[in-house]
Amino acid sequence: MEERHLSDFLYSSTDELKSYSDSFESRARDRFVAYVKELYELGSSDEYRTMFHSDKIVIGKRNRRLLDYIEVTAMIDRVEVISLNQEVTQKLIDIIKTDKGFETVHYDQANSRVTVPLPPLTMNQMLELSNAIIAKEKQIEKNMFAVKAQTGQQIRKGLENEYIDQIDAAKVSREIDQIVAHYTHNAKMFSIAKREMVMGSFKPKTPEEEEMYPTIGPARDVLLGKTMEPKPLPAEEPDDEPMVE
Repeated sequence: MEERHLSDFLYSSTDELKSYSDSFESRARDRFVAYVKELYELGSSDEYRTMFHSDKIVIGKRNRRLLDYIEVTAMIDRVEVISLNQEVTQKLIDIIKTDKGFETVHYDQANSRVTVPLPPLTMNQMLELSNAIIAKEKQIEKNMFAVKAQTGQQIRKGLENEYIDQIDAAKVSREIDQIVAHYTHNAKMFSIAKREMVMGSFKPKTPEEEEMYPTIGPARDVLLGKTMEPKPLPAEEPDDEPMVE
């Protein structure tokens, strides 16, 4: 997941931000993107993310690394593999069924996507993940206010050294408050969406959650990977490797 996949959730302003505010927004944005990426990957086992790292296939009578031809994404309920080469795809499906032991494999030819459903989580695993999501939400809120405090110190020094006047300082303060409110709101929205995905349902516990819950659809789509188009794989052939008899 990259920043471009979250363009609809990033802060934007019709007016040009002051330099202090713009610097703060950049740091807040980096933390928000990292937070959503962590939620996206949360629950995907390293076992599944690295399941093809040692596999090789024969293409053109040469041994090739399977990973040179595919892109793997592991999620809570499935592993998705993008393969743009039909010959590779057929070999990939055979490896998944024969070597990896998965009986069910779905192939979406239109999107060049192979999907492998994963076993459902146990209740203990669900609860652990739900608690981890809440902890990450609280952590990003702390991070936002920590960055805000650092920027506040910079503004005070700027006032002391006359780099900024009181009017501009007040405007910066308002802009930063708006940025913090934007990212903490969206962070909670992603937290709710991820908890619903993990538990299979969600029951709002606060008026804020109750108000936000009907609007989490776009955040859910991001966490489900629906907004991420397949990344083009390298066109050039990988270095030849002698075929092993």
